[in-house]
Amino acid sequence: MPDAKTLLILDVDTGIDDALGLLYACAAPQATILGVSTVAGNVDLTRATRNTRAVLALAGRPEIPVWPGCARPIMREPEDASEIHGGSGLGNAILPEPAVAANAGNAIDEIVAAAKAHAGEIVLIATGPLTNVAVALMREPELPKLLKRLVLMGGAFKEGGNTTPAAEFNIWHDPEAARIVFQSFGGEGSAPLVAVGLDVTRQTLLLPEHLRDLARRCEGAAHAPALLQFLQDSTRHYFERVEKREGRRYFVMHDPLAIAAAIDPTLIDTAAVAVDVETTGTLANGMTLADWRGVWRRKPNAQVAVGVRAERMIEDFIAAMERLARR
Repeated sequence: MPDAKTLLILDVDTGIDDALGLLYACAAPQATILGVSTVAGNVDLTRATRNTRAVLALAGRPEIPVWPGCARPIMREPEDASEIHGGSGLGNAILPEPAVAANAGNAIDEIVAAAKAHAGEIVLIATGPLTNVAVALMREPELPKLLKRLVLMGGAFKEGGNTTPAAEFNIWHDPEAARIVFQSFGGEGSAPLVAVGLDVTRQTLLLPEHLRDLARRCEGAAHAPALLQFLQDSTRHYFERVEKREGRRYFVMHDPLAIAAAIDPTLIDTAAVAVDVETTGTLANGMTLADWRGVWRRKPNAQVAVGVRAERMIEDFIAAMERLARR
């Protein structure tokens, strides 16, 4: 069963799938969102922060604090994913300009302070590059012992990447940060690090018929028109891109799956394994290496997702969107 009233901090680079994940989290009755930190990744930090505030407003949760974080990787030049997410990061969707908090806190300060104030209670969910998390770990090395779990969307552990043949985008964007994060977990007293990678997200597909079913279920709901318009407009850019390449329309639920699994761990199966990240290679830069055969003889530092109840996750997502429409 899902944890009761899980305390969440989400760390996002809000593109399309982060946006859908944020909507899901806002609709989860068993979750309390303490704040959302933003990082450069899918789009630059300014757009990621703006998109995050706009999506929270769409969900009816404009009071949730948004904390801007790192505007670039630790050692590299930033490279966005606008080809996938569109120039704004939200596909073809247009959301009203959100209100800007007068005194928005800094992501690193807020993550560390919240972890200390709620020791052992917070699930930190990272659905973008791991820059903010790595900097927070450098600021507070005890962070792994202060969290309840770290759940990240990133990596490709048994199959190829989506940015290069070896690497998944979030890890590839800032591999030094990812390496710091993986190496910081697995010690005595450390919270679990749960890695939800391409191995399971690629099995979790939102299809056009799911959105049509949602529209039927939400008929007459007060907030349905704006929500459905956003879902249709944001995913259309991705649907069309996939259709041009493969002849069919689908949307891979990368970030929503990680967020859903953070709230309800029974959605995925995991295996304990030692993971490291390639930072100096040319062809394999950003690759997540999982030592499935124990060659390194290292203690496992990650719980890597190896199975997923994809149909149930999609059903949960549609039910969550209906709750938002009827709030």
